[in-house]
Amino acid sequence: MKDINTIKGLMWKKNPRLDCCGIRTALYKLPTGMECSIVVGTNEGGWEHVSIELFSRRLPTWDEMCHIKDLFWRDDETVVQMHPDKAHYVNMTEALHLWRPVNGDWGLLND
Repeated sequence: MKDINTIKGLMWKKNPRLDCCGIRTALYKLPTGMECSIVVGTNEGGWEHVSIELFSRRLPTWDEMCHIKDLFWRDDETVVQMHPDKAHYVNMTEALHLWRPVNGDWGLLND
């Protein structure tokens, strides 16, 4: 993940709010003009995590997710959207999430 202070200093519409667990939330305006809420966790149980929820109450498009990926991670970092087992489903809003292991180790995916 890119340095969070660089992202905050260059990209945030409003300064991110940091909670007690190291998770940051902020508002952001996409290049299309669409405003969204972004939640960033730099180490959530060994995972880097970014979620995006558009204020239009629709899911982000592929291009919007690619923009967010490029905003937070370098070109050489692999980031995924996951579909967990049903016991771990959480669906509170029209948000999508990007994940990457903190240590960057994807095992066979990197071969």
